[in-house]
Amino acid sequence: MDRIAPFTKEQLDLLYGKSGDLVFFMKQTKDSFAYEYINATCKRIFKKDITGSTVDEILPLALATEIKRQYRISLESERPYTYRDYNLFSDNKLATETEVMPIFHGGNTYLLVISKNVAGQKKIEEDYSFYQSLVSNSVDPMIMITKNFSVFDMNSAYESAFGVRREDWIGKSYEEMPVMKQRLFEEIKFKLEKIKAGQAASSTIIERPKKDGMFTRYSVNYSPIVENGEIRAFHIVLRELTSEAKLKEELKKTENILESYKEALNYAALVAIWDMDGIIQFVNNNLKGTTGYDNEEMMAMNITEIGQTIISWKQYEAIRDTVLEGAIWRGEIKSRRKTGEIFWMDATVIPLMDGEGGIAQLLAIMFDITSRKQLEEQLRFMAYHDGLTKLPNRQMFVQEFSRIKALSDGKDQWVAMLYLDGDNFKRINDQYGHDIGDEFIYHFGQSIQKSIRQQDVVARVGGDEFLVALSGLEPMQGIKQTKEIIKRIKENLAEGWFIGQQEFSPTSSIGVAIYPLHANDLDDLVKKADSALYEAKKKGKNQVYFSEN
Repeated sequence: MDRIAPFTKEQLDLLYGKSGDLVFFMKQTKDSFAYEYINATCKRIFKKDITGSTVDEILPLALATEIKRQYRISLESERPYTYRDYNLFSDNKLATETEVMPIFHGGNTYLLVISKNVAGQKKIEEDYSFYQSLVSNSVDPMIMITKNFSVFDMNSAYESAFGVRREDWIGKSYEEMPVMKQRLFEEIKFKLEKIKAGQAASSTIIERPKKDGMFTRYSVNYSPIVENGEIRAFHIVLRELTSEAKLKEELKKTENILESYKEALNYAALVAIWDMDGIIQFVNNNLKGTTGYDNEEMMAMNITEIGQTIISWKQYEAIRDTVLEGAIWRGEIKSRRKTGEIFWMDATVIPLMDGEGGIAQLLAIMFDITSRKQLEEQLRFMAYHDGLTKLPNRQMFVQEFSRIKALSDGKDQWVAMLYLDGDNFKRINDQYGHDIGDEFIYHFGQSIQKSIRQQDVVARVGGDEFLVALSGLEPMQGIKQTKEIIKRIKENLAEGWFIGQQEFSPTSSIGVAIYPLHANDLDDLVKKADSALYEAKKKGKNQVYFSEN
Protein backbone atom coordinates (compact mmCIF):
# COMPACT_ATOMS: atom_id res chain seq x y z
CA MET A 1 0.00 0.00 0.00
CA ASP A 2 1.23 3.53 -0.82
CA ARG A 3 1.72 5.34 2.48
CA ILE A 4 0.76 9.02 2.77
CA ALA A 5 1.59 9.57 6.43
CA PRO A 6 -0.52 9.23 8.50
CA PHE A 7 -2.82 7.52 5.93
CA THR A 8 -2.56 5.16 3.03
CA LYS A 9 -3.67 6.16 -0.46
CA GLU A 10 -6.26 3.37 -0.27
CA GLN A 11 -7.78 4.88 2.88
CA LEU A 12 -8.07 8.33 1.29
CA ASP A 13 -9.49 6.87 -1.93
CA LEU A 14 -12.05 4.91 0.10
CA LEU A 15 -13.24 8.10 1.79
CA TYR A 16 -12.89 10.67 -1.00
CA GLY A 17 -12.15 8.90 -4.28
CA LYS A 18 -15.73 9.22 -5.55
CA SER A 19 -16.49 12.58 -3.93
CA GLY A 20 -17.67 15.36 -6.22
CA ASP A 21 -15.81 17.87 -4.02
CA LEU A 22 -12.17 18.80 -4.55
CA VAL A 23 -10.09 16.92 -1.94
CA PHE A 24 -6.38 17.58 -1.31
CA PHE A 25 -4.07 16.06 1.31
CA MET A 26 -1.05 18.32 1.69
CA LYS A 27 2.20 18.47 3.64
CA GLN A 28 3.63 21.76 4.85
CA THR A 29 7.04 22.55 3.41
CA LYS A 30 9.33 25.35 4.44
CA ASP A 31 7.21 28.14 2.97
CA SER A 32 4.52 26.37 0.98
CA PHE A 33 2.31 23.27 0.89
CA ALA A 34 2.93 20.17 -1.25
CA TYR A 35 0.15 18.04 -2.72
CA GLU A 36 0.57 14.47 -1.43
CA TYR A 37 -2.87 13.23 -2.50
CA ILE A 38 -5.65 14.52 -4.75
CA ASN A 39 -8.90 12.78 -5.60
CA ALA A 40 -10.31 12.04 -9.06
CA THR A 41 -12.35 15.26 -9.16
CA CYS A 42 -9.13 17.29 -8.71
CA LYS A 43 -7.46 15.42 -11.55
CA ARG A 44 -10.38 16.24 -13.85
CA ILE A 45 -10.27 19.92 -12.89
CA PHE A 46 -6.48 20.31 -13.17
CA LYS A 47 -6.35 17.89 -16.14
CA LYS A 48 -3.23 16.31 -14.66
CA ASP A 49 -1.84 14.69 -11.53
CA ILE A 50 -0.30 17.47 -9.43
CA THR A 51 0.92 15.28 -6.55
CA GLY A 52 4.47 16.18 -5.61
CA SER A 53 4.01 19.81 -6.69
CA THR A 54 3.49 22.77 -4.35
CA VAL A 55 0.75 25.39 -4.27
CA ASP A 56 3.20 27.98 -5.62
CA GLU A 57 4.13 25.76 -8.57
CA ILE A 58 0.53 25.09 -9.62
CA LEU A 59 -1.39 28.31 -8.95
CA PRO A 60 -0.92 31.96 -10.02
CA LEU A 61 1.06 34.03 -7.53
CA ALA A 62 -1.83 36.11 -6.16
CA LEU A 63 -4.09 33.06 -5.73
CA ALA A 64 -1.33 30.97 -4.16
CA THR A 65 -0.55 33.75 -1.68
CA GLU A 66 -4.19 34.07 -0.60
CA ILE A 67 -4.67 30.30 -0.27
CA LYS A 68 -1.53 29.95 1.87
CA ARG A 69 -2.81 32.77 4.09
CA GLN A 70 -6.07 30.90 4.66
CA TYR A 71 -4.22 27.64 5.37
CA ARG A 72 -2.03 29.33 7.99
CA ILE A 73 -5.11 30.64 9.80
CA SER A 74 -6.16 27.01 10.34
CA LEU A 75 -2.65 25.99 11.43
CA GLU A 76 -2.39 28.83 13.95
CA SER A 77 -5.69 27.84 15.57
CA GLU A 78 -4.91 24.09 15.27
CA ARG A 79 -8.59 23.58 14.49
CA PRO A 80 -10.70 23.03 11.34
CA TYR A 81 -11.26 26.32 9.53
CA THR A 82 -13.72 27.18 6.75
CA TYR A 83 -13.49 30.02 4.28
CA ARG A 84 -15.26 30.92 1.04
CA ASP A 85 -14.05 32.79 -2.01
CA TYR A 86 -17.14 34.81 -2.88
CA ASN A 87 -19.36 37.61 -1.64
CA LEU A 88 -23.09 38.03 -2.18
CA PHE A 89 -23.95 39.70 -5.50
CA SER A 90 -20.42 39.22 -6.85
CA ASP A 91 -19.87 38.55 -10.53
CA ASN A 92 -17.95 35.36 -9.75
CA LYS A 93 -19.89 32.46 -11.28
CA LEU A 94 -17.72 29.85 -9.52
CA ALA A 95 -18.50 29.95 -5.79
CA THR A 96 -16.56 27.59 -3.55
CA GLU A 97 -16.31 27.00 0.16
CA THR A 98 -13.22 25.32 1.56
CA GLU A 99 -12.71 23.47 4.86
CA VAL A 100 -9.13 23.10 6.08
CA MET A 101 -8.32 20.46 8.72
CA PRO A 102 -4.81 20.53 10.27
CA ILE A 103 -3.22 17.18 11.18
CA PHE A 104 0.06 16.89 13.11
CA HIS A 105 1.86 13.58 12.76
CA GLY A 106 5.40 12.37 13.24
CA GLY A 107 6.81 15.86 13.63
CA ASN A 108 5.26 16.98 10.31
CA THR A 109 2.27 19.18 9.58
CA TYR A 110 -0.43 18.12 7.12
CA LEU A 111 -3.65 19.63 5.82
CA LEU A 112 -6.79 17.87 4.65
CA VAL A 113 -8.50 20.38 2.33
CA ILE A 114 -12.03 19.92 0.96
CA SER A 115 -13.47 22.50 -1.48
CA LYS A 116 -17.08 22.26 -2.52
CA ASN A 117 -19.14 24.16 -5.07
CA VAL A 118 -21.74 26.29 -3.29
CA ALA A 119 -22.95 28.29 -6.27
CA GLY A 120 -26.50 27.10 -5.59
CA GLN A 121 -26.26 28.19 -1.95
CA LYS A 122 -24.93 31.56 -3.05
CA LYS A 123 -27.90 32.01 -5.41
CA ILE A 124 -30.33 31.22 -2.60
CA GLU A 125 -28.73 33.81 -0.32
CA GLU A 126 -28.85 36.39 -3.09
CA ASP A 127 -32.48 35.60 -3.96
CA TYR A 128 -33.65 35.80 -0.35
CA SER A 129 -31.72 38.99 0.39
CA PHE A 130 -33.03 40.53 -2.82
CA TYR A 131 -36.61 39.50 -2.11
CA GLN A 132 -36.55 40.71 1.50
CA SER A 133 -35.16 44.06 0.42
CA LEU A 134 -37.97 44.45 -2.13
CA VAL A 135 -40.69 43.48 0.35
CA SER A 136 -39.35 45.66 3.17
CA ASN A 137 -39.06 48.74 0.98
CA SER A 138 -42.27 48.19 -0.98
CA VAL A 139 -45.02 50.77 -0.64
CA ASP A 140 -47.55 48.12 -1.73
CA PRO A 141 -49.41 46.11 0.93
CA MET A 142 -48.27 42.47 0.97
CA ILE A 143 -49.59 39.57 3.01
CA MET A 144 -48.82 35.84 3.06
CA ILE A 145 -51.45 33.29 4.08
CA THR A 146 -51.25 29.52 4.38
CA LYS A 147 -53.24 27.19 2.15
CA ASN A 148 -55.74 26.92 5.05
CA PHE A 149 -56.22 30.72 5.02
CA SER A 150 -54.40 31.61 8.23
CA VAL A 151 -52.15 34.70 8.27
CA PHE A 152 -48.46 33.83 8.00
CA ASP A 153 -46.86 37.26 7.52
CA MET A 154 -47.49 40.82 6.31
CA ASN A 155 -45.35 43.87 5.58
CA SER A 156 -45.54 47.29 7.20
CA ALA A 157 -47.30 48.78 4.16
CA TYR A 158 -50.18 46.34 4.72
CA GLU A 159 -50.33 47.28 8.41
CA SER A 160 -50.40 50.98 7.56
CA ALA A 161 -52.99 50.72 4.78
CA PHE A 162 -55.55 48.67 6.72
CA GLY A 163 -54.85 49.66 10.31
CA VAL A 164 -53.87 46.22 11.58
CA ARG A 165 -50.85 45.04 13.56
CA ARG A 166 -48.80 42.14 12.32
CA GLU A 167 -48.22 40.63 15.76
CA ASP A 168 -51.97 40.56 16.44
CA TRP A 169 -52.79 38.46 13.38
CA ILE A 170 -49.96 35.98 12.78
CA GLY A 171 -51.54 32.52 12.97
CA LYS A 172 -55.13 33.80 12.96
CA SER A 173 -57.71 33.32 10.23
CA TYR A 174 -57.52 35.68 7.27
CA GLU A 175 -61.33 35.67 7.22
CA GLU A 176 -61.57 37.29 10.67
CA MET A 177 -59.53 40.40 9.83
CA PRO A 178 -61.63 43.57 10.38
CA VAL A 179 -61.04 44.80 6.81
CA MET A 180 -62.18 41.45 5.37
CA LYS A 181 -65.91 41.60 4.69
CA GLN A 182 -67.56 38.21 4.24
CA ARG A 183 -68.34 38.77 0.56
CA LEU A 184 -64.78 39.85 -0.10
CA PHE A 185 -63.32 36.83 1.68
CA GLU A 186 -65.58 34.46 -0.27
CA GLU A 187 -64.38 36.02 -3.54
CA ILE A 188 -60.73 35.64 -2.52
CA LYS A 189 -61.30 32.11 -1.25
CA PHE A 190 -62.97 31.14 -4.54
CA LYS A 191 -60.00 32.54 -6.45
CA LEU A 192 -57.44 30.69 -4.32
CA GLU A 193 -59.35 27.41 -4.45
CA LYS A 194 -59.27 27.56 -8.26
CA ILE A 195 -55.49 28.09 -8.13
CA LYS A 196 -55.16 25.08 -5.77
CA ALA A 197 -57.21 23.05 -8.24
CA GLY A 198 -54.66 23.73 -10.97
CA GLN A 199 -55.76 26.96 -12.61
CA ALA A 200 -52.93 29.33 -13.42
CA ALA A 201 -52.39 32.22 -11.03
CA SER A 202 -53.63 35.58 -12.28
CA SER A 203 -54.53 39.04 -11.10
CA THR A 204 -57.88 40.59 -10.30
CA ILE A 205 -59.36 43.91 -9.23
CA ILE A 206 -61.10 44.38 -5.89
CA GLU A 207 -62.41 47.19 -3.71
CA ARG A 208 -61.37 47.19 -0.08
CA PRO A 209 -61.85 49.72 2.75
CA LYS A 210 -58.66 51.31 4.06
CA LYS A 211 -58.22 52.13 7.75
CA ASP A 212 -60.03 55.49 7.26
CA GLY A 213 -63.12 53.64 5.97
CA MET A 214 -62.76 54.83 2.37
CA PHE A 215 -63.09 52.11 -0.30
CA THR A 216 -60.14 51.94 -2.67
CA ARG A 217 -59.63 49.92 -5.84
CA TYR A 218 -56.65 47.55 -5.85
CA SER A 219 -55.09 45.23 -8.36
CA VAL A 220 -54.36 41.99 -6.53
CA ASN A 221 -51.82 39.35 -7.52
CA TYR A 222 -52.18 35.90 -5.93
CA SER A 223 -48.92 33.98 -6.16
CA PRO A 224 -48.86 30.34 -4.94
CA ILE A 225 -45.79 29.10 -3.04
CA VAL A 226 -45.17 25.52 -4.09
CA GLU A 227 -43.13 23.01 -2.10
CA ASN A 228 -42.59 19.43 -3.28
CA GLY A 229 -45.32 19.84 -5.89
CA GLU A 230 -47.92 21.03 -3.36
CA ILE A 231 -49.20 24.55 -2.76
CA ARG A 232 -48.26 25.46 0.80
CA ALA A 233 -49.13 29.17 0.94
CA PHE A 234 -50.14 32.25 -1.08
CA HIS A 235 -48.37 35.58 -1.37
CA ILE A 236 -50.86 38.38 -1.99
CA VAL A 237 -49.78 41.80 -3.29
CA LEU A 238 -52.25 44.68 -3.43
CA ARG A 239 -51.48 47.65 -5.66
CA GLU A 240 -53.64 50.78 -5.50
CA LEU A 241 -54.97 51.62 -8.97
CA THR A 242 -54.72 54.94 -10.74
CA SER A 243 -55.34 53.71 -14.28
CA GLU A 244 -55.88 50.50 -16.20
CA ALA A 245 -52.59 51.00 -18.08
CA LYS A 246 -50.66 51.23 -14.85
CA LEU A 247 -52.45 48.10 -13.63
CA LYS A 248 -51.02 45.97 -16.45
CA GLU A 249 -47.52 47.38 -16.03
CA GLU A 250 -47.39 46.99 -12.27
CA LEU A 251 -48.83 43.47 -12.29
CA LYS A 252 -46.04 42.36 -14.62
CA LYS A 253 -43.41 43.86 -12.28
CA THR A 254 -44.96 42.08 -9.30
CA GLU A 255 -44.93 38.73 -11.05
CA ASN A 256 -41.24 39.12 -11.92
CA ILE A 257 -40.34 40.09 -8.35
CA LEU A 258 -42.14 37.12 -6.84
CA GLU A 259 -40.51 34.67 -9.23
CA SER A 260 -37.13 35.03 -7.48
CA TYR A 261 -38.76 34.37 -4.13
CA LYS A 262 -40.64 31.26 -5.26
CA GLU A 263 -37.60 29.78 -6.98
CA ALA A 264 -35.43 30.27 -3.91
CA LEU A 265 -37.98 28.83 -1.48
CA ASN A 266 -38.69 25.78 -3.62
CA TYR A 267 -34.99 25.12 -4.23
CA ALA A 268 -33.90 25.20 -0.58
CA ALA A 269 -33.37 21.81 1.00
CA LEU A 270 -34.40 22.76 4.57
CA VAL A 271 -36.11 26.02 5.49
CA ALA A 272 -37.18 27.53 8.82
CA ILE A 273 -38.26 31.03 9.85
CA TRP A 274 -38.47 32.29 13.42
CA ASP A 275 -38.95 35.70 15.01
CA MET A 276 -36.48 37.55 17.20
CA ASP A 277 -37.88 35.84 20.29
CA GLY A 278 -37.11 32.46 18.74
CA ILE A 279 -40.74 31.54 17.98
CA ILE A 280 -40.89 29.31 14.89
CA GLN A 281 -43.25 30.64 12.23
CA PHE A 282 -42.52 28.47 9.22
CA VAL A 283 -40.82 25.15 8.41
CA ASN A 284 -40.90 23.14 5.21
CA ASN A 285 -41.45 19.40 4.82
CA ASN A 286 -37.77 18.67 4.25
CA LEU A 287 -37.00 19.87 7.76
CA LYS A 288 -39.57 17.45 9.14
CA GLY A 289 -37.87 14.57 7.34
CA THR A 290 -34.48 15.52 8.76
CA THR A 291 -35.44 16.24 12.37
CA GLY A 292 -38.20 13.66 12.81
CA TYR A 293 -40.54 16.30 14.25
CA ASP A 294 -43.91 17.00 12.59
CA ASN A 295 -44.35 20.51 11.22
CA GLU A 296 -47.28 21.01 13.58
CA GLU A 297 -45.05 20.21 16.56
CA MET A 298 -42.51 22.83 15.56
CA MET A 299 -44.86 25.67 14.64
CA ALA A 300 -45.22 28.33 17.36
CA MET A 301 -42.55 26.64 19.52
CA ASN A 302 -39.36 28.40 20.52
CA ILE A 303 -36.53 27.10 18.41
CA THR A 304 -34.53 26.31 21.55
CA GLU A 305 -37.41 24.24 22.98
CA ILE A 306 -36.96 21.38 20.53
CA GLY A 307 -34.05 20.04 22.54
CA GLN A 308 -30.99 20.02 20.31
CA THR A 309 -32.90 18.97 17.21
CA ILE A 310 -32.35 22.21 15.33
CA ILE A 311 -30.11 24.45 17.38
CA SER A 312 -28.66 24.71 20.89
CA TRP A 313 -29.13 27.77 23.08
CA LYS A 314 -25.42 28.65 22.84
CA GLN A 315 -25.51 28.49 19.05
CA TYR A 316 -28.76 30.44 19.00
CA GLU A 317 -27.10 33.26 20.95
CA ALA A 318 -24.08 33.25 18.59
CA ILE A 319 -26.36 33.47 15.56
CA ARG A 320 -28.49 36.15 17.20
CA ASP A 321 -25.41 38.31 17.95
CA THR A 322 -24.36 38.12 14.29
CA VAL A 323 -27.71 38.83 12.67
CA LEU A 324 -28.54 41.66 15.09
CA GLU A 325 -25.75 43.51 13.29
CA GLY A 326 -27.56 42.87 10.01
CA ALA A 327 -25.01 40.26 8.88
CA ILE A 328 -25.60 36.78 7.47
CA TRP A 329 -24.48 33.93 9.77
CA ARG A 330 -22.95 30.89 8.13
CA GLY A 331 -21.77 27.73 9.84
CA GLU A 332 -22.24 24.07 10.68
CA ILE A 333 -24.63 22.90 13.39
CA LYS A 334 -24.41 19.57 15.21
CA SER A 335 -27.91 18.49 16.22
CA ARG A 336 -30.06 15.59 17.37
CA ARG A 337 -33.07 14.08 15.66
CA LYS A 338 -36.21 13.33 17.64
CA THR A 339 -34.91 9.74 17.91
CA GLY A 340 -31.68 10.96 19.51
CA GLU A 341 -29.49 10.33 16.45
CA ILE A 342 -26.80 12.90 15.66
CA PHE A 343 -26.98 14.80 12.38
CA TRP A 344 -25.13 17.79 10.92
CA MET A 345 -26.43 20.76 8.94
CA ASP A 346 -24.69 23.40 6.89
CA ALA A 347 -26.75 26.47 7.75
CA THR A 348 -27.16 30.02 6.46
CA VAL A 349 -29.21 32.34 8.68
CA ILE A 350 -30.38 35.60 7.08
CA PRO A 351 -31.93 38.56 8.93
CA LEU A 352 -35.25 39.61 7.37
CA MET A 353 -35.82 43.33 7.71
CA ASP A 354 -39.10 45.13 8.37
CA GLY A 355 -40.27 48.29 6.67
CA GLU A 356 -38.48 50.53 9.16
CA GLY A 357 -35.12 48.84 8.77
CA GLY A 358 -35.36 46.71 11.89
CA ILE A 359 -34.95 42.94 12.00
CA ALA A 360 -38.29 41.16 12.12
CA GLN A 361 -37.42 37.51 11.51
CA LEU A 362 -34.57 35.09 10.93
CA LEU A 363 -34.57 32.84 7.88
CA ALA A 364 -32.52 29.62 8.03
CA ILE A 365 -31.55 27.70 4.88
CA MET A 366 -29.96 24.37 5.77
CA PHE A 367 -28.44 21.35 4.07
CA ASP A 368 -27.86 17.93 5.62
CA ILE A 369 -24.09 17.20 5.64
CA THR A 370 -24.20 14.21 8.01
CA SER A 371 -22.50 11.83 5.57
CA ARG A 372 -19.54 14.16 5.04
CA LYS A 373 -19.06 14.76 8.75
CA GLN A 374 -19.17 11.02 9.43
CA LEU A 375 -16.40 10.49 6.87
CA GLU A 376 -14.33 13.20 8.53
CA GLU A 377 -14.84 11.61 11.95
CA GLN A 378 -13.73 8.28 10.51
CA LEU A 379 -10.61 9.92 9.08
CA ARG A 380 -9.79 11.61 12.38
CA PHE A 381 -10.19 8.27 14.18
CA MET A 382 -7.80 6.58 11.75
CA ALA A 383 -5.25 9.37 12.25
CA TYR A 384 -5.13 8.92 16.02
CA HIS A 385 -5.83 5.23 16.57
CA ASP A 386 -4.02 2.01 15.86
CA GLY A 387 -5.66 0.23 12.94
CA LEU A 388 -5.34 -3.25 14.47
CA THR A 389 -6.29 -2.78 18.14
CA LYS A 390 -8.40 0.41 17.73
CA LEU A 391 -6.49 1.76 20.74
CA PRO A 392 -4.87 5.22 20.68
CA ASN A 393 -1.62 5.39 18.70
CA ARG A 394 1.56 7.21 19.68
CA GLN A 395 0.31 10.49 18.19
CA MET A 396 -2.81 10.50 20.37
CA PHE A 397 -0.89 9.24 23.39
CA VAL A 398 1.38 12.30 23.19
CA GLN A 399 -1.65 14.60 23.25
CA GLU A 400 -3.35 12.71 26.07
CA PHE A 401 -0.20 12.67 28.19
CA SER A 402 0.09 16.45 27.82
CA ARG A 403 -3.45 16.77 29.20
CA ILE A 404 -2.81 14.26 32.02
CA LYS A 405 0.46 15.95 32.98
CA ALA A 406 -1.24 19.36 33.24
CA LEU A 407 -3.95 17.94 35.51
CA SER A 408 -1.40 16.18 37.68
CA ASP A 409 0.74 19.31 38.03
CA GLY A 410 -2.30 21.25 39.19
CA LYS A 411 -3.06 18.69 41.91
CA ASP A 412 0.52 17.68 42.88
CA GLN A 413 -0.14 14.13 41.75
CA TRP A 414 1.99 11.47 40.02
CA VAL A 415 1.71 9.78 36.64
CA ALA A 416 3.03 6.24 36.24
CA MET A 417 4.33 5.20 32.81
CA LEU A 418 4.09 1.46 32.08
CA TYR A 419 6.02 0.04 29.12
CA LEU A 420 4.63 -3.43 28.29
CA ASP A 421 6.20 -6.00 25.98
CA GLY A 422 4.45 -9.32 25.38
CA ASP A 423 6.44 -12.48 26.15
CA ASN A 424 7.00 -14.87 23.22
CA PHE A 425 4.71 -13.03 20.79
CA LYS A 426 6.83 -14.08 17.81
CA ARG A 427 5.98 -17.70 18.57
CA ILE A 428 2.27 -16.93 18.02
CA ASN A 429 2.86 -15.69 14.48
CA ASP A 430 5.25 -18.52 13.67
CA GLN A 431 2.95 -21.24 14.99
CA TYR A 432 -0.50 -19.98 14.03
CA GLY A 433 0.06 -17.47 11.22
CA HIS A 434 -0.33 -13.72 10.97
CA ASP A 435 -4.16 -13.66 10.93
CA ILE A 436 -4.29 -15.38 14.34
CA GLY A 437 -1.35 -13.20 15.42
CA ASP A 438 -3.23 -10.02 14.56
CA GLU A 439 -6.33 -11.16 16.45
CA PHE A 440 -4.11 -12.13 19.38
CA ILE A 441 -2.65 -8.58 19.47
CA TYR A 442 -6.19 -7.13 19.40
CA HIS A 443 -7.27 -9.23 22.42
CA PHE A 444 -4.03 -8.41 24.22
CA GLY A 445 -4.72 -4.68 23.86
CA GLN A 446 -8.33 -5.06 24.96
CA SER A 447 -7.22 -7.02 28.03
CA ILE A 448 -4.98 -4.11 29.05
CA GLN A 449 -7.76 -1.63 28.33
CA LYS A 450 -10.25 -3.33 30.65
CA SER A 451 -7.61 -3.55 33.41
CA ILE A 452 -7.00 0.18 33.75
CA ARG A 453 -9.23 2.95 35.04
CA GLN A 454 -11.31 5.45 33.08
CA GLN A 455 -8.79 8.27 33.56
CA ASP A 456 -5.85 6.14 32.35
CA VAL A 457 -4.66 5.83 28.73
CA VAL A 458 -3.25 2.84 26.83
CA ALA A 459 -1.66 3.03 23.37
CA ARG A 460 -0.08 0.52 21.02
CA VAL A 461 3.33 1.86 20.00
CA GLY A 462 4.86 -1.17 18.28
CA GLY A 463 4.23 -4.75 17.18
CA ASP A 464 3.76 -6.13 20.70
CA GLU A 465 4.63 -3.01 22.70
CA PHE A 466 2.13 -0.91 24.64
CA LEU A 467 2.38 2.24 26.75
CA VAL A 468 0.04 2.91 29.67
CA ALA A 469 -0.21 6.23 31.53
CA LEU A 470 -1.76 5.90 35.01
CA SER A 471 -2.95 9.34 36.14
CA GLY A 472 -4.16 10.90 39.38
CA LEU A 473 -1.78 8.97 41.68
CA GLU A 474 -1.34 10.36 45.17
CA PRO A 475 2.37 10.49 46.15
CA MET A 476 1.85 8.56 49.38
CA GLN A 477 -0.08 5.78 47.63
CA GLY A 478 1.24 6.03 44.06
CA ILE A 479 3.51 2.97 44.08
CA LYS A 480 0.83 0.86 45.76
CA GLN A 481 -1.86 2.00 43.27
CA THR A 482 0.45 1.24 40.35
CA LYS A 483 1.19 -2.27 41.63
CA GLU A 484 -2.55 -2.96 42.06
CA ILE A 485 -3.27 -2.02 38.45
CA ILE A 486 -0.31 -4.09 37.21
CA LYS A 487 -1.68 -7.03 39.20
CA ARG A 488 -5.04 -6.58 37.51
CA ILE A 489 -3.38 -6.51 34.07
CA LYS A 490 -1.54 -9.76 34.81
CA GLU A 491 -4.71 -11.42 36.11
CA ASN A 492 -6.73 -10.48 33.02
CA LEU A 493 -3.95 -11.68 30.72
CA ALA A 494 -3.74 -14.95 32.65
CA GLU A 495 -7.51 -15.36 32.33
CA GLY A 496 -6.89 -15.26 28.59
CA TRP A 497 -9.23 -15.72 25.62
CA PHE A 498 -10.16 -18.11 22.84
CA ILE A 499 -9.44 -17.61 19.14
CA GLY A 500 -11.40 -20.35 17.44
CA GLN A 501 -10.69 -23.52 19.41
CA GLN A 502 -7.31 -22.30 20.67
CA GLU A 503 -6.99 -20.79 24.16
CA PHE A 504 -4.35 -18.15 24.89
CA SER A 505 -3.23 -16.81 28.29
CA PRO A 506 -0.08 -14.75 27.67
CA THR A 507 2.27 -12.94 30.01
CA SER A 508 4.02 -9.60 29.66
CA SER A 509 7.19 -7.93 30.92
CA ILE A 510 6.62 -4.46 32.33
CA GLY A 511 8.91 -1.50 33.00
CA VAL A 512 7.70 1.38 35.17
CA ALA A 513 8.79 5.01 35.55
CA ILE A 514 7.08 7.72 37.60
CA TYR A 515 6.52 11.37 36.74
CA PRO A 516 7.91 13.56 38.26
CA LEU A 517 10.18 11.23 40.28
CA HIS A 518 12.16 9.84 37.36
CA ALA A 519 11.64 12.37 34.53
CA ASN A 520 10.07 15.75 33.81
CA ASP A 521 8.80 15.21 30.24
CA LEU A 522 7.27 12.45 28.16
CA ASP A 523 10.34 11.53 26.11
CA ASP A 524 12.54 11.05 29.15
CA LEU A 525 9.78 9.23 31.03
CA VAL A 526 9.31 6.73 28.19
CA LYS A 527 13.09 6.20 27.98
CA LYS A 528 13.21 5.46 31.72
CA ALA A 529 10.26 3.05 31.43
CA ASP A 530 11.95 1.37 28.43
CA SER A 531 15.17 0.93 30.43
CA ALA A 532 13.16 -0.53 33.29
CA LEU A 533 11.52 -2.94 30.80
CA TYR A 534 14.97 -4.11 29.72
CA GLU A 535 15.84 -4.85 33.37
CA ALA A 536 12.55 -6.73 33.79
CA LYS A 537 13.36 -8.96 30.80
CA LYS A 538 16.79 -9.74 32.20
CA LYS A 539 15.05 -11.22 35.24
CA GLY A 540 12.99 -13.58 33.03
CA LYS A 541 9.40 -13.69 31.75
CA ASN A 542 6.35 -12.04 33.33
CA GLN A 543 8.47 -9.70 35.47
CA VAL A 544 8.01 -6.07 36.59
CA TYR A 545 10.79 -3.59 37.24
CA PHE A 546 10.45 -0.04 38.65
CA SER A 547 12.99 2.56 37.54
CA GLU A 548 15.42 3.46 40.31
CA ASN A 549 16.69 6.78 39.01
